[in-house]
Amino acid sequence: MKLSLTAILLLLMSSCKQNNSDWIDRSKHEGLYNIGYSELFETYATQEEPKNIKKTVENLEQAKLYYDKVFSEDLAFAVLFVDNENWNDYAFSPPPGMPQAYYEGNIVLGLGKSAIAMRAEQGLKEMPKDNLEALKVHLGNNIDLDLFYRDALSLHELAHLYQFYRTGRNFQRRWFNELFGNLCQIGASKNLPTQEVFNQMDAYQMFLIKADRWGEINYTTLMEFEEHYFDIMKQGRNYGWYQTQFYEKAKALYANFGDDFIDSFRDFLIETKPEEIGNLSDGELQKLIRQKFGPEASEMLKWKYNTEVAHK
Repeated sequence: MKLSLTAILLLLMSSCKQNNSDWIDRSKHEGLYNIGYSELFETYATQEEPKNIKKTVENLEQAKLYYDKVFSEDLAFAVLFVDNENWNDYAFSPPPGMPQAYYEGNIVLGLGKSAIAMRAEQGLKEMPKDNLEALKVHLGNNIDLDLFYRDALSLHELAHLYQFYRTGRNFQRRWFNELFGNLCQIGASKNLPTQEVFNQMDAYQMFLIKADRWGEINYTTLMEFEEHYFDIMKQGRNYGWYQTQFYEKAKALYANFGDDFIDSFRDFLIETKPEEIGNLSDGELQKLIRQKFGPEASEMLKWKYNTEVAHK
């Protein structure tokens, strides 16, 4: 039987899509409801009919279209909406509501009023009321921080999936992964139909940076970020401090170099996989960064907290 060229192309596309979706670890979906909230990716939840996530799903749909275009992909993935009570059954780290990406095709987001948002909102009550006015403009009079932790940061976690799909579990540095996530969340939010998500993200991040109320944090160097990553993540404040540093750098890099830089950044993550070129020393990595991105970008990537003396 002869097949037309169109039929062959459709078969090839179907085969590629099937292989693409095979990377998703479906063991993570056990016990969850398949809620079917999107036609572009899979959606699961700990509640049968969860409320207040339709906007999150819409933003992720737009972000997927953006990432697919930038990275020339059509990535299959699943989004798991998990409430506080069931968080530890599906996420790899507390606190409940801290968005996370697994290596095999799943991201985990909070559902309902997340513990991490409640904790952060409680902390805002210690701030002078005048300092909160800018946040109210973008996050509402009650300052709903799930708009940041679930809606804005979901773009960051989705970016990690586009990385992990090509790099797998191995990478040179965690801090480079996190800088990539921040770059992508800025690019994606800037390319949504409105600037609402970017403004929510930016207002809260810049508020944290300006307030500088981190208290006692234990780690500030990139080496410590590598060595104590999960401890830092669990501590919350220390992880937030690192992320604001990455965010500022990513914001400046995107403003200077745009979408092409994001694509080149992922290429670099793929090209420097340890199984391809081995484990790089800091000096070797910096040399490759300069070769790939040029002197201006490599200078912007430099980290100013290089010794333990910098601890706050």
